[in-house]
Amino acid sequence: MAHRGGRPSIESVATAAGVSPTTVSHALSGKRAVSESTRQRIMTAIEEQNYRPNMVARGLRSKRTLSVALLLVDIANPYYPAVARAVHDVLAEEGYVSFIGNTDGQALVERQLLEEMVARGVDGVVMQPMGLSSAEVREVVGPLMPLVVTTTDPGEVPADSVLTNDALGLDEALAHLMANGKHSFGYIAGPSDAAAGPLRADVFRQVLTAAGATIRDRWTETAPLTRSGGAQAATRLLGRVDRPSAILCANDLIAMGATEAARAAGLRVPEDVAVVGFDDIDMADLVTPRLTTVVNPAAEVGDACARTILWRVANGPAAPFRRIVLKTRLVVRESA
Repeated sequence: MAHRGGRPSIESVATAAGVSPTTVSHALSGKRAVSESTRQRIMTAIEEQNYRPNMVARGLRSKRTLSVALLLVDIANPYYPAVARAVHDVLAEEGYVSFIGNTDGQALVERQLLEEMVARGVDGVVMQPMGLSSAEVREVVGPLMPLVVTTTDPGEVPADSVLTNDALGLDEALAHLMANGKHSFGYIAGPSDAAAGPLRADVFRQVLTAAGATIRDRWTETAPLTRSGGAQAATRLLGRVDRPSAILCANDLIAMGATEAARAAGLRVPEDVAVVGFDDIDMADLVTPRLTTVVNPAAEVGDACARTILWRVANGPAAPFRRIVLKTRLVVRESA
């Protein structure tokens, strides 16, 4: 029987299910055993009355707000919504919500958002530091706040991390390019990271060195993580007399811009210059030519970040810090 008159309460659910309000509370929290038949009656009453537990009151009792801050570099970049969706789905299963902030990789914005989220009493923070170092992030949020950083290795900073082994995919990309007659390699990096420098540039150099390839600084450019940024950087690279025969890019949007710049210069892709992206966003399979790229598992990253922050919230600051490293791989299409 549906609840009539006023907002449904835990007392009205208890009456409908023929149990005490305490039993309803135990069934919702899972802290004490409730028989399956009783639990089913309670859940039926909850559904019929469209009852929603008072999350604020529950948070006051548990000293948690059931909220997590998710700070992303650029929510307009298709990679990050995929991360955010995975984080949301995992947190929602546990009754948590995520507050999403866009940082643009700027130190001042990162600091302001972190201070705001801490002031709001979030239970933890998941972020990709770009303007701030991991040490600076920890300083802002304090020593006890659960913190998961992604993309940037926190090193000795007390924080959990979810990383990707970028070298795996880039190594596959380099081997594929060399097998197809490409032996001079340019790289368009993303903006500088406070801890690691231009995005993936160090990994690119490591992979080239391991393969015995020549590294030429004049073939490395830095650009915003956008199509226009990639086009401008690629135009500079391709305008050189000794232009590289292949360009690897820090993300797919840069790679798409590089492909446009090559065609504008009258070059064929991949015959005259090959282009390889990074991330494998949905658009990579829709552009012309279809983009050869390194798969950066956005959904897996988000899932791992969410599960790690929940684990840290549950286990406290004394538990050993987790470092999760996910694999990348090359997917070959038409641009290389």
